[in-house]
Amino acid sequence: MANAAKLISASPARVLVTGYPGSAKTGSLASLANAGFKLRVLDFDGNPESLLLFTNPECLKNIDIVSLEDPITEQGRHLGTKMPTAFLQGLRLMDRWKYEDPDGVLDEKTGRLWVDLGSSKEWGLDTIVVLDGITGNSAAAMARARSLTNQTPENTTQQTWGMAAQDQLSFIKRLTASTNRHHVVALSHLKMVGPKDTTKGESEVSREIKERMVDMIPTRLLPTAVGWSLPQQIAGEFPVAVNMEVRFKGNTAIRSMQVLPRKDMDLKVPARDLEKLEGLGPETGLIELFKALGHKPPLEQ
Repeated sequence: MANAAKLISASPARVLVTGYPGSAKTGSLASLANAGFKLRVLDFDGNPESLLLFTNPECLKNIDIVSLEDPITEQGRHLGTKMPTAFLQGLRLMDRWKYEDPDGVLDEKTGRLWVDLGSSKEWGLDTIVVLDGITGNSAAAMARARSLTNQTPENTTQQTWGMAAQDQLSFIKRLTASTNRHHVVALSHLKMVGPKDTTKGESEVSREIKERMVDMIPTRLLPTAVGWSLPQQIAGEFPVAVNMEVRFKGNTAIRSMQVLPRKDMDLKVPARDLEKLEGLGPETGLIELFKALGHKPPLEQ
């Protein structure tokens, strides 16, 4: 337990950023690196170019990115991953940021080169662990579940879908754990989720229940996670949820951060004067959000 005044300044930010592709989710992270935060990026989506482009050259040293991608190969009648490792590698990096790299330091015992940025227990409020993104993490969780059950896209069972969803939820819970002393930002694409569709072979009772649910469960925009239920739980793991949006004025695309709640989307920011944050561009949106949450950037301390 702790005094409330101490808690508000010492509690790390846990931020969910959603948006469609091209809405500047990844690029908006540059404002955090430019302000002196150290970014540790779990790159499941494989598109860090905008982050690198919009980060000031002298601040690129603040960013460390690990690509977490399972190679796709021919697996008989379908394409897939023979031995997926990305999901577990990402999980281990959250405990210790260590990976093999040609630019690393030589380990004389093994003769291998390693980058080792230490245990996450040693990181503080100058560090942000970034999950980019939940969408790619979903694919990695699914690849792992299919590998463990020896299934393919043609014969994937509900039990395997459930395994992947539970693994991904556990991953998110580890990312946002209250024991972390560092900040967290997770990026995700959006998916439209509504009442469940009826399927062939269902009983009449099951079909009737689903048909009644159409009027009870609204169709909403949610983070892209495994399955139908999990996307509805993701925002609950983050105290802060914002959306990056693209609007067009003539031929000009205007990208901005949305923080005010909507009927079709869970948005929440526990800060005063939300109107000052609503509509900020990706150049300043996230750093101003961090300031509003009470976290002074390292370069301003």
